[in-house]
Amino acid sequence: MKLYQIDSFTQTVFGGNPAGVCVLTEPLREDEMQAIASEMNLSETAFVVKKEGRYDLRWFTPAREVPLCGHATLASAFVLFSEGFHTADAPIVFDTLSGELVVKQMSDGALEMNFPLTMPSSYSGDQQHIIQSTFGPSVIDVLEVPNELIVIVDSVQTLVGLNPSMDNVARLAVNGVMVSAWDETGTYDFASRYFAPNLGINEDPVTGFIHTILSPYWAVKKGQTQFKCLQASKRRGELFVETLSNRTLIRGFAVKVFETELAI
Repeated sequence: MKLYQIDSFTQTVFGGNPAGVCVLTEPLREDEMQAIASEMNLSETAFVVKKEGRYDLRWFTPAREVPLCGHATLASAFVLFSEGFHTADAPIVFDTLSGELVVKQMSDGALEMNFPLTMPSSYSGDQQHIIQSTFGPSVIDVLEVPNELIVIVDSVQTLVGLNPSMDNVARLAVNGVMVSAWDETGTYDFASRYFAPNLGINEDPVTGFIHTILSPYWAVKKGQTQFKCLQASKRRGELFVETLSNRTLIRGFAVKVFETELAI
C-alpha cells in the first residue's frame, strides 16, 4: 500500500500537524490499522479505500480509533488530489463514522472541508476545582460537548503560556480538553490549543474538529461567522473557518513530507 506523511494546515514542511495517510486497494482489519497508527506514532493516521465514486475514511490515533479528525481528512484529500487518485475539479466524498464529509479544492490550492457543527453547552460537571487548578484564574468560561471539555481563557498570551498537568487533563474529559481565547490584537480572530492524553496525544499540533465546536461558540459571542484561526501549539497552524446553520467549512493548506510503500 502507499503510505504518505502530510503536514496539514501549513504551507511549510515541518509545520502544522503531521498525519499519516494509507491509500488502500482493499480494507484492512481494525487491528492492522491500529498497529500501523501506533507504528507511525503521529496524532492521526488515516486509512482511505476507494469505492464507486466515493471513499471510505477512518482515523486512528496511536491509542484508538476516533470518530472525526480534521487534519487527517485534509491530508487524505490532499493526497487524493495531488497524487492523481482523484480529479482536481470534482469534490471528494468521504464516508466516515461522522457521516458524509465533502472536500473540494479551491482555486488558490487550499482545500475546503464541509464538516458537522456542534454548539457546546455550559459545563455541568463537578470538577470546577480541577479546572481552576489546572488552567489558573484566567478561565472565563467552561463548556462541554460529549467526551470533550472546552475552557475559555482571557487572552492569547495566557493560552500560549499554559502548561497543564496531563494527569489533570486526563481526568477532565473522555477524549480531551480544548482551550481557546479571542485574539484582541486582530492578527487572528481566535486561537486555541488541544490537549488529549487519553487519545495518546499530550498536545495535538493543529486540530480541525475542535473548530467545529469553537467556531459556533465564538460566532454567538462575537456576532460573526467567518474566522481566521491560529492553533498556538509549538508547530502552529492556520485555519480559515466559516459557520453555516448546521455545518462548518474549514479551509487550509497541506504539504507532502514523504511517501513510501508499506507491506504487511
